[in-house]
Amino acid sequence: MTRTLNELRAYVNLLIKEQGKDSPVAAWVFTKDDVQDYPEDGVVKEELANKVIDNLDLYDHIYTEIFDAIDSELRDFGIL
Repeated sequence: MTRTLNELRAYVNLLIKEQGKDSPVAAWVFTKDDVQDYPEDGVVKEELANKVIDNLDLYDHIYTEIFDAIDSELRDFGIL
């Protein structure tokens, strides 16, 4: 799921209210700066960077791997 930084901040603030400011979290954040690192001339149009970031949602296997890892950890602790 892609979000704007402002939407992400609102979501994080909600999580802090619900779970507390010291709750553990694992997160990966990719921005247009990550996309702009790749061209040789160092310039990627913002429109293209936005499309690349938006298209990351198409890689749902990443979410599957993360949830599989969570299940594996829970099994290691005898919960599943």
